[in-house]
Amino acid sequence: MDAGINTFFEPRGVVLVGARSSPGFGYGIPLVLKSHGWEGRTFLVNPRGGELHGMRLHASLADVPGPVDLAVIIVPAPSVAAVLDQAGAKGIRHAVIESAGFAEIGGDGRALQEAALETARRNGIRVVGPNCVGVINTANKFSTIEVIEEAMVPGRTAVIAQSGVFGTVLLDMLHEHDLTISKAVTLGNRMDLDECDFLDYFRDDPGTSVVMMYLEGAADGRRLRESLLALAPSKPVLVLKSGRTASGKAATASHTASLSGEDEIYQALFRQTGAIRADTIEELVEMTRTFATSPLPKGNRLGIVTSSGSLGVMSTDMAVSSGLIVPELSESSREAIRAGSPAWMNVRNPVDVGPSPMFAAALEALLADDDIDMVLAITVLPYVIFKTVTGKGSSGRNWFGDLGEIRSRFPDKPLVQCAVGHHEFVDRMRRIAGPAVPLFIAPEPAVRSLAAMYQYSKRIKGTGTFIH
Repeated sequence: MDAGINTFFEPRGVVLVGARSSPGFGYGIPLVLKSHGWEGRTFLVNPRGGELHGMRLHASLADVPGPVDLAVIIVPAPSVAAVLDQAGAKGIRHAVIESAGFAEIGGDGRALQEAALETARRNGIRVVGPNCVGVINTANKFSTIEVIEEAMVPGRTAVIAQSGVFGTVLLDMLHEHDLTISKAVTLGNRMDLDECDFLDYFRDDPGTSVVMMYLEGAADGRRLRESLLALAPSKPVLVLKSGRTASGKAATASHTASLSGEDEIYQALFRQTGAIRADTIEELVEMTRTFATSPLPKGNRLGIVTSSGSLGVMSTDMAVSSGLIVPELSESSREAIRAGSPAWMNVRNPVDVGPSPMFAAALEALLADDDIDMVLAITVLPYVIFKTVTGKGSSGRNWFGDLGEIRSRFPDKPLVQCAVGHHEFVDRMRRIAGPAVPLFIAPEPAVRSLAAMYQYSKRIKGTGTFIH
């Protein structure tokens, strides 16, 4: 493990240069660190002195006492190089530059970034940023980002986000999808450290099992390929790559000074290295959660149980086009389902239970079937019925069974859920399924997620690697 990068996540002490009493990063981050128990290891710098949130404001970095090995810099771009010199004189060798106004604006900003980089290298300082919001480590509650408390629940998924604010927003939404993280880093302009440095770091991080990444463009395409090839066999990497179109490429240049490149090249890169590409934010989150919560499938045979025949057909089409098989059910599964099913119910795969009470029984039969490698549960209920039954006090577990409890009895096979309809119904199904069953709001991304797991499992088969 790279001990240098590890300092960003486990500093002995941190100094915030640019603490301020008015709203902004310099105001909120000290509160975050204080609330998470870092007050005794956090030092604030502002030339006016005084106090902020009950913490002393030091007039200069040179006045800061105690062991400090990480500087978080939030000062105007023209002042950053001077702060880096002061940090170097203090013996600090790691810095997060959250200030904007560098290469992303071109012209003078690019010159300021080059000057800051030269200063950092002269002082032996490794840098995350500029134009970012830094890092999170949920294990020790260290954060240079203002995030909600739910985002600090420890998990096994690492996040690499090129964008600062998007990275924060992503962290804000993950808990709603029951996805918890181990560590996160936002890269910004990648003046020094880039996505490859952190892919290499997470390869050896014992607290990380899955990596999700938002990328606008590669800092070094050849090295990105090498880093992904080294990481993907042991830990799946899920990627959302923007800048597909000419207009999108132009937008990335003005956002993080990134050259997004030709999309076909990235598509080939991800295919060659085993990285899994998501098309949307929603798909990135739910695919990541599928990898984070599910065992890898032993094959590509998909069982589908649905309360909507049409959605079953859509899922079958997507499955076949994605390299999966929707096989005929084994005789044992057909008998288990027929035992309690009405005469009108056609017992085949997909199993369309319609309005019958057979959903849970059919789901359990598919999960128990050795001829089925993965299962998709499609839950649909008209909102007018949902309102009626919930108004009478129903918890909803009698509609489709307790998916979370069923999952606990069949832990060795991938199971994902697709809930379609009113958001109140979808939210209720998410709560019933719990954190162990990924929930999608459309069948196609659910199937693509399972297909991605199968393709990944094929790639690493024979390596002895098994992701939980």
